[in-house]
Amino acid sequence: MRRRSLLGVIVTIIALSILSAATTPLILLSTISTPSGVRIVWGPTPIMEGEASGSNDLTIMNEYYAVAFGLSTLPPWGIPRGHIIDLAPVGEKTSDVLAQFSFPLNDWANWATIDLEKGFIVIDETPLRAIVVAVGKWKDLLVNYTYIFESGKPYFTVTVNVTNTGTTTYVNHIMGPAITFEVGWTFVPGYGTGRIVTSPRDPYGIIDDWVVGYHEEFVVGLYAPNYTHISLHTFFVDPFYSVTLKPGEWRVFSSYIIVLNTGDVCRVAEIVAQFRGEDLGVVKGHVYTTRGDLVERGVVIFEKENKPYCWGVVSRGIYETRVPAPAMYSIHATARAHGPSSKETIAVDPGKTVEVSFTDVVTPGKVVIEVYRSDTKKLTDAVILVSSPYVPPVMYLAVKTAYTDPVKIGIAEIDLAPGDYNVSVGWAPGFLSKWVNLSFTLSSDEVKSFTVTIDVLFMPSSRGWYMADLHHHADYMDGKTPPPYVATAQSAFGLDYVFLSDHDYVGNCEATRTYAEARNKTFICSVEISPEWAHFNVYPIIYPEKLVYRGTLREIITAARSAGALVVRANHPYIGGLFIAQEQNTIPGGYYEDWDVAEINGPWGTNNNRTLTKMMSLWSMGIRKYLTAGSDVHDVWATPRSGFPRVVAYIPEGPTIEGLARAELTGRTFITYGPFVFTDPLPGSIIGIKDISENIIINVELTAVEGLSRLEVWSQSRVVYTASLNGTSQRLTLILPAEKLVDKNRGFGWLILIVYDLRGNRAITNPIWVDLNTVLKTETLTFTIMTTTTIRETVTTTELRTVTQTTTSTTTETTTRTLTEKVTETSLVPTTVFTPDYTVTGVLGVVVFIIGLVVGLLLKRK
Repeated sequence: MRRRSLLGVIVTIIALSILSAATTPLILLSTISTPSGVRIVWGPTPIMEGEASGSNDLTIMNEYYAVAFGLSTLPPWGIPRGHIIDLAPVGEKTSDVLAQFSFPLNDWANWATIDLEKGFIVIDETPLRAIVVAVGKWKDLLVNYTYIFESGKPYFTVTVNVTNTGTTTYVNHIMGPAITFEVGWTFVPGYGTGRIVTSPRDPYGIIDDWVVGYHEEFVVGLYAPNYTHISLHTFFVDPFYSVTLKPGEWRVFSSYIIVLNTGDVCRVAEIVAQFRGEDLGVVKGHVYTTRGDLVERGVVIFEKENKPYCWGVVSRGIYETRVPAPAMYSIHATARAHGPSSKETIAVDPGKTVEVSFTDVVTPGKVVIEVYRSDTKKLTDAVILVSSPYVPPVMYLAVKTAYTDPVKIGIAEIDLAPGDYNVSVGWAPGFLSKWVNLSFTLSSDEVKSFTVTIDVLFMPSSRGWYMADLHHHADYMDGKTPPPYVATAQSAFGLDYVFLSDHDYVGNCEATRTYAEARNKTFICSVEISPEWAHFNVYPIIYPEKLVYRGTLREIITAARSAGALVVRANHPYIGGLFIAQEQNTIPGGYYEDWDVAEINGPWGTNNNRTLTKMMSLWSMGIRKYLTAGSDVHDVWATPRSGFPRVVAYIPEGPTIEGLARAELTGRTFITYGPFVFTDPLPGSIIGIKDISENIIINVELTAVEGLSRLEVWSQSRVVYTASLNGTSQRLTLILPAEKLVDKNRGFGWLILIVYDLRGNRAITNPIWVDLNTVLKTETLTFTIMTTTTIRETVTTTELRTVTQTTTSTTTETTTRTLTEKVTETSLVPTTVFTPDYTVTGVLGVVVFIIGLVVGLLLKRK
């Protein structure tokens, strides 16, 4: 087997060398600048806003881009060291746009571990080119990486050789390049953007083998020839392959990363066409508005087969775009908040130029909306959903979601293309109120003003219940929401707290706190600790320098406690989280039980159902940990659902940090996607009975602004009672036989309530416990947050729970809290480029390429 594997690698090396030599002459770019060389920098990256800050990190740059490998710096999401974590186009005011580029070996979260001591080498370092070779291992798969960076080319190549060195066949593994962006959006020709869970590409109408991340000022293209599967979101795109490898077999994957300091996506199509030896044609012209003005900044969109294919950039009314030829295209022009021009169908022939000008791009109008709450009569933050007949594929031109201004609270000014609109305005929509709908027609240069009053149907805070979204991102790594809009969006969705949890980063906390306090909201600085095997939100964070982001589960949790965390949340436990890691035995150092609550994450689905089922099994074993919830929103415009789902916590003293922590730890909470369920006794309470023949009495008050549908009572992982519901509010008294709830052998039981509204949204309480032969029980919980000004409060509460007789429980709580927090700072270093002038032959490059791969092979054999 070893000899067969060795032969395969040697053959691959020779093939790749020939391929490298053969493809070099193909790239004759139309607007290439004079080559000025490749430069290597060891240590903290010079990339503006780059994450690679370690002493051993590596940055490689040429005239078009700078790329940084995380060698000292940990890549995000548990990706092993040795992968790319920063990328910036070279240009004025450019900065890092990339969160990561890697090569998963069985869909996301399965990467090779690279031996940085022996298996990561720069084997060529000249002004003409740099070649990086890395060797990694995942299970029995040996992975050889080769990165080639060349002077004068706006792209670099990545070749990955995967060899099965074991005795087991790897069947239908989904592997390939994966790229995640920190800013901008993704685009797939023929499809656009959106959410595709890893699937075969064929059903989605994809019409080429390249994908991009983009914004107005940059495009990063990824060309993966003949990829078979795709995983897509607005901020990541992974063109994958379905691969089966028998023992001793190998497969080679080549991809090309194209980096441009322009928003011209058609330029990527042009470069890929040149890779493939295809011809090009030129389309050019002028673009005017209906008023006769030149369009200063806009795009010309090219469609193939009636699907969006690419777009060229309009600057000062002029565009000139090269596209693959021969081909038929339908093209039109547009700009931000403008209406589209008429469409023109054109035939583009190789080497020919077609001139098409547009004179009818429609100028925008403006909508001004003031939003008030009916109960306070004051202006309020609000979310605004915009529906119109035309949505351009270029996302920075589209207006689909808007919010009231973060500073001018309750006021929104929105530029829109002329047309017919349906606009929905909401504060806490679907939870405490209903959407207010506006329908109108907007003309060019028209200003329409609306005053909207949100009818608030009820307020849980009036009875001591407060709401929080305990998983929310800002604009770090894959987050796309600037801190002002973190606070605005969470307030717009009716939350009582503003909560922030970026991946492995607390640098956005102070900026977010400012906007939370402007709204009289309690702010919680959290962090999503993100090793590759599970993620955890821990809060509050007082001393971030004490956090440990990688290590054993015990090390991570112990450090979080020392950093001030009262609560350790197991995020999305069955999506790269704690429960799946425990079941697959992939927790470093083994399982450690000192986590607190398990998260219901984002929209309800199979994985959330698995989490609920798992928690039911823990409750039946007497493990009194509880459910929590968070939306995991990264982009409040692409996914306007902050607080969906949310935690509703009983905090009689008001929305304090320690009060929320106490409610989570004692189960005095329920999670909801819309309905509200208030129980007496409270969730987390203990009902004591003397005999299994007794009945349990639960008083329930239910509310749902979308209308109530049904109620289920669950115990011992099964439904023990159901009831049909109607109206928006209903009160019930449930009389439940204890024998249906209590496990006689264990002497205890539990029950939870699940209530549904007419839209299928649900609320789930944490368990109410039923203990057989319970006597007076005292529980003491101590919460400590290190302080500069120390306040000690002792609260003693006595609760009466009556079934057939009275049982009394007493809880004594001591709280110490702080008024100050520390936040880490990130220094920003401007990008620099060194530009020597050298020439190296293609033959020498091929030789260096062979040497590099052989070195990687020898390191593997050692």
